[in-house]
Amino acid sequence: MDIIGYDDLRREQLEKRARGEFMGIGISSFTEIVGPGPSKDFDILGIKMVDSAEIRVHPTGKAIARFGTKSQGQVHETTDAQIVAQELGIPVAHVQVEEGDTDTAPFGLGTYASRSTPTSGAVAAMAARKIRDKARRIAANLMEVAEEDLEREPGKFTVKGNAEAFKTIQEIAFAAYTNHPQGMEAGLEATHYYDPPNLTYPFGSYICAVDIDAGTGQVHVPRFVAVDDCGNIINPMIVDGQLHGGLSMGLAPSLYKEISDDESGNCLGGSFIDHLVPTAVETPNRETDKTITPSPQNPFGAKGVGESATGRCTSRDRDCGC
Repeated sequence: MDIIGYDDLRREQLEKRARGEFMGIGISSFTEIVGPGPSKDFDILGIKMVDSAEIRVHPTGKAIARFGTKSQGQVHETTDAQIVAQELGIPVAHVQVEEGDTDTAPFGLGTYASRSTPTSGAVAAMAARKIRDKARRIAANLMEVAEEDLEREPGKFTVKGNAEAFKTIQEIAFAAYTNHPQGMEAGLEATHYYDPPNLTYPFGSYICAVDIDAGTGQVHVPRFVAVDDCGNIINPMIVDGQLHGGLSMGLAPSLYKEISDDESGNCLGGSFIDHLVPTAVETPNRETDKTITPSPQNPFGAKGVGESATGRCTSRDRDCGC
């Protein structure tokens, strides 16, 4: 309300109404339930809604990560790579993400219901942490110290109190295939199945102001403010893109789409000529902001965001009637 200047907006509305002009203000606040599921509550035809990941670090220190989800434009290949890179301490460019290949993909229940980051993102972190634990043991063996004498820093393990004594993740990865401790399985890889302890609960509040031409019914949206909370954000640009797309999508059924029939039951909106998909021309300028409330149900505090904007935009626009 501070961003949009709510009090000033109400005064403007009163002034326009005094002149016979139509101006509406709509407010939509929400808490969404996303990221199924906990297996105790969610299944598909009896198959529990858990997700898995397989991550392998090659002797070069580069990694491949496989998931059971499939990107539909959400850019999993960037977000998941960032999660793996952050957990392992390697460059994002050194993480290859593979998903949707039924020959190689691990078990997963797919991409929908804003569940990719809460589930596949979470399992990426958990699998990477298994690898990190093994890397610590290898590093301790290489430097002939106890595991508890090591501390993890970005991209390396360092001996406590001796900053000059360290092994990089690349050195550790090479040793995992060439000089691993006796009795330890060679290689540096892990598979993890993640069963979320609970759903995640993103929330937000949207405010929209609209002007309506009394003569033509034409709708103009001069102000459009959306504030979302999806927990800790992995990639701000990707989140903004999903919010912008969702806001445009939500605008469509509010103003441009209608499923109607004639007296014979024939659909009158059977093509995109009559069923408009908003473009940049029809979509108003949007002002977005965020609050951050980490989710206690996710290993790195993230929540889903992919569907937050769509439904809230629709209800908000419809509430703008004068």
